[in-house]
Amino acid sequence: MNPILPLYYAAPDVEAHVWPQDPDRVYLYCSNDRIDGGGMDSYQNCFSSTDLVHWEDHGVAFDARKAVTWTKVDGLPAVDAAEKDGRYYYYFTAPVDGVLMQCVASSDRPEGPFTNPVPIKGTEYPSCGDPSVLVDDDGKAYLFWGQFSLRGARLKDNMCELEEDTVDTMVLTEQQHGFHEGSSIRKRGDTYYLLYADTDRGRPTCLSYAKSKSPLGPYVKGGVIIDNVNCDIASWNNHGSMLCFHDQWYIVYHRATLGLEMGGRRVCLEPITFDENGDIAEVQMTTQGIEAPLPAGEWTEAYRACEFLFADHSSHDGEGGAFFIHFPLRGWNKNMVDCGLRNAKDNGVRTAHRIRGDVHSEYLTRFVDGDAAIYRSLLFTGKEREFVCEAASYLALTRLELRLDAADGPCIGTCEISHSGGWEDWKEYRCRVEAVSGVHALYLVARDGGEGHRLCDLKRFRFEE
Repeated sequence: MNPILPLYYAAPDVEAHVWPQDPDRVYLYCSNDRIDGGGMDSYQNCFSSTDLVHWEDHGVAFDARKAVTWTKVDGLPAVDAAEKDGRYYYYFTAPVDGVLMQCVASSDRPEGPFTNPVPIKGTEYPSCGDPSVLVDDDGKAYLFWGQFSLRGARLKDNMCELEEDTVDTMVLTEQQHGFHEGSSIRKRGDTYYLLYADTDRGRPTCLSYAKSKSPLGPYVKGGVIIDNVNCDIASWNNHGSMLCFHDQWYIVYHRATLGLEMGGRRVCLEPITFDENGDIAEVQMTTQGIEAPLPAGEWTEAYRACEFLFADHSSHDGEGGAFFIHFPLRGWNKNMVDCGLRNAKDNGVRTAHRIRGDVHSEYLTRFVDGDAAIYRSLLFTGKEREFVCEAASYLALTRLELRLDAADGPCIGTCEISHSGGWEDWKEYRCRVEAVSGVHALYLVARDGGEGHRLCDLKRFRFEE
């Protein structure tokens, strides 16, 4: 079920790998968002799984605060990993004499710890790095990095130096491919796929791909694999990878949460398919992820909404914020301002994070009249007759419409959520529902009951016979 990792670790920018020495285990290498929205931490954990459902936390795979000796690393963005001749390599971005460079650390274990990092000469580039790496079937390795235009080169056998005469500074470009950042490379058959955050729909919320018969190109743009544009009120980017595990391919991506551009992005999985030309069909974000549709009679945590519809876009702020101010107002940044990055507003449903002792939990908050939380998909048996939810409210009356397959789809019931005593006071609310059977997306549409106050918070729900 999405998101796939524990709530104590917000994991964007995920690279998923199956190593030849252990073909029945998937390893995840990912950034670490600070839950308070203060950027990314300088250390990163590694997770692994044998079924893509239950995940083991191996602890810190790479700690730049300790490993990097030539500079102070305040935040560690996207990384990638590779295996060659039984040795594992961890590629990351860090400043060297004030200039960002790609760097590499190594380990004899896939989960690390990765140590003894060194900068890779020739990767200087005054912008975000987001490295990706591929070791091809013939043993040759390739490194990619950059923002706005993707750079690539073949690595020497030592995995820490470039073959300088192979450097290409325009493997992908913003103008030709919509390339923003966040490359990830995979090979399927004799075709190379470069995944990246694509700006063609305005903000770089799409994970798109380009194809080539050679690792360094030329690459022809394919299409969008997944678009996380409605995962959160402040959704800005997407970054992920493709994974083949037990002959099934998946897209691994992140979704924003918490109403923050950075601060709670979480890793999700969806199965993908290829046609006879090797093109990938676009898929929707779901709650179920790689699992079967969710039984309607079991509790679903409200924060697992895969998508939101926001009632009022007109009041959202168009300011880019301090995070982007040092970039020139062109290309993707101009699109960001034109489209209106919505990370400065209090109105609109989003996830909230709560920590009590060592327990992390999340729920939905700040519904506005007309906002909808979407869950794909629920399996109804036809026997369900009642909807029950746990919610909190202060003064307001919320009418929660239960609609199928669309925000204006059939309404099978309306649950009234009244004053519970306060935002810390969770109560159970119920309503009768019409019988329905089969697999459906559930849209929970919040309507203002008339008091004009902030609407309910929602913890979880289910249907009962």
